[in-house]
Amino acid sequence: STSTTTTTTTLTHDSKNNKNNPSSSSSSWASHALLISSLSDGILPNPAARSFLRYSLVDTLLRERILLQEEGVRSSVEFSPCNGPDIDSLGGLEDVDRLRERGRRFVAKEDFVGVDADTDDDGHDDDDGRGRGSVDSWADDALRNLLLLSDDTTATEKATRTRGNIEDKDDDDAMLNVRILYIPTASYALNPQSSNTPGKQRQRARADGKKRRTQLLKLLEDLLSSNHDNNENNSGSDGGDGGGGESPDENGSDPRLRRRRINLLSTTLDLDDGSLKQPVGSTNAALFPTTDSEALTTWRPHLVYVEGGNTFWLQHCIDKGGYSSLIKNAVCGATEDGGVGAVYVGKSAGAIVAGRWMATATWKGWDDPSVVPGKEVYEDWMECEGFGFVRSGDDDDGANEEEGDGGVSFFPHMSDDWNDIVKEKRDGGSGVRGDVVCLREEDACCVIGERKLSFVASGQSPI
Repeated sequence: STSTTTTTTTLTHDSKNNKNNPSSSSSSWASHALLISSLSDGILPNPAARSFLRYSLVDTLLRERILLQEEGVRSSVEFSPCNGPDIDSLGGLEDVDRLRERGRRFVAKEDFVGVDADTDDDGHDDDDGRGRGSVDSWADDALRNLLLLSDDTTATEKATRTRGNIEDKDDDDAMLNVRILYIPTASYALNPQSSNTPGKQRQRARADGKKRRTQLLKLLEDLLSSNHDNNENNSGSDGGDGGGGESPDENGSDPRLRRRRINLLSTTLDLDDGSLKQPVGSTNAALFPTTDSEALTTWRPHLVYVEGGNTFWLQHCIDKGGYSSLIKNAVCGATEDGGVGAVYVGKSAGAIVAGRWMATATWKGWDDPSVVPGKEVYEDWMECEGFGFVRSGDDDDGANEEEGDGGVSFFPHMSDDWNDIVKEKRDGGSGVRGDVVCLREEDACCVIGERKLSFVASGQSPI
């Protein structure tokens, strides 16, 4: 995409040996993140962004499964120390460990943007394969393995159900639940110039938010389910059989796969009042959080989606509700129980607050700050900090945190019309220090915190 010399459109830095410590500074890398201007233009028609989102979710599920398998092995030893660890739990742990290690080789933009993959005679990517085909093939194998493990009834499975990861439907059917936390708060901001009453505005906003969440869930369902049914015959691929199990049927497929399916559990959190609404995915209330804090901690969401809207209202609600550290910890993986970091998807306002500085929200004059009591003008927001989920290559460890030049800020809805204003703001000291990534409608900034890697994947420009 086109950019001025004062904007950063691709920021790539890889530090393999420097592990992320989410509590080391106020700005920490997100475990995985996609920052976009638009879901309908930045991800839906963008193959690289779709592949990266799928990769991020699968990697998150794998890391969680590793913890659960380890817990199962420990539990089996404690239950029967003379017999040693449960063989199925141990075998499952080895399988997911291999899959996770295999997925860790995807460390560059080209792995998601490139199309071709090197495959072996069975149609699976080999150890040196690169390109989006290899990523998607790995994700297919990982999802298949995760589904097979969901049929395990060892101590590992019991621990998984305790954590709300697996839902029993009956003896022949169980689901691997993927937990989605949808935050539409920015879109709920009232418009002081609207002729509609506040009540009607809120009603319309909630209805629109529900439609947007449905669109998101449909995308995730497609990404997590589309290739599984077509790959049952390949259940003997790298990743094993999930610790043993039934023999293939006459068609060569594993019978357990027909009894497994991925299910999306989703609930909506409004940061304005901390309310949780519109749970979908199960009628079992025990599978959903009961408080806002629980939604970001013990519920362990796999994906946190922060909707677009009024950036100032969103940040105001984050501040007044004390959500900043909760969201950071949920996304960076800094939880007391050692949980894995959720995938963060920030759209428009959600992308801005993910950056180092929020002042980019003042550059266009689109968002109205007067909705926030005591901070009604743009000048009140010039020194406001965001989550700081992405850092630049020049300041990987936060050494220059005081100057603020190590963080990356985001300017969504970029177009050529904004080139001059962006240059003016960057040259004139506009409350943003450090790099700025300008996101066009078709762009998605993709982040892998473990690798200290970020890059912009661009789809086709919308007509």
